[in-house]
Amino acid sequence: MIKQWTKIHTYWLLGILLATFIIYGVCYFTVIDPLQSEVSTLDKKVSMYENQIEKTESQSKEKSPSEELSALALQVPRESSPDDVLLNVHTIASDTNVTINYIESSNQSANQAAVQQEEEESMKLNENIYSLDATGSKLSDINSFLSEMTESKRLMMIETIDLQQDAEQVFITVSFKTFYTG
Repeated sequence: MIKQWTKIHTYWLLGILLATFIIYGVCYFTVIDPLQSEVSTLDKKVSMYENQIEKTESQSKEKSPSEELSALALQVPRESSPDDVLLNVHTIASDTNVTINYIESSNQSANQAAVQQEEEESMKLNENIYSLDATGSKLSDINSFLSEMTESKRLMMIETIDLQQDAEQVFITVSFKTFYTG
């Protein structure tokens, strides 16, 4: 073997081993560790999507499409009836301890409605757009207000939500649509 192994050879060997461990450590923390965390997040996403698919399949087995359409048709009245919408929203607000400060209806202009009627001859589904400002003492009150709006007897689709919270109150601005067939 090597007949003359000196201290310099030992230092060189230790230096090479130390450099190898340093290079491995740098590569591990810059390449391997981020890839492992990405794989774990992708695994979580896949399991979440699988759970959603299973839930959707079980719900689709429970209700047939015609039952869903008939239930949805019950939520869409024949007339616009903004008074019913206002009463419904006011009832929801009083049930959830939310105060409505301002509400307005911003219906589409006649020209847009005429164009929309031509495009939707087969559907005949019209919409009204509303905007409201409300306050609540707790964020949980606002959350229950929003969930009851989406689950109300009248079909309401929330478009935008602007939420602001300070130490005393929670302020919310909501834009939502209601639909009618007339």
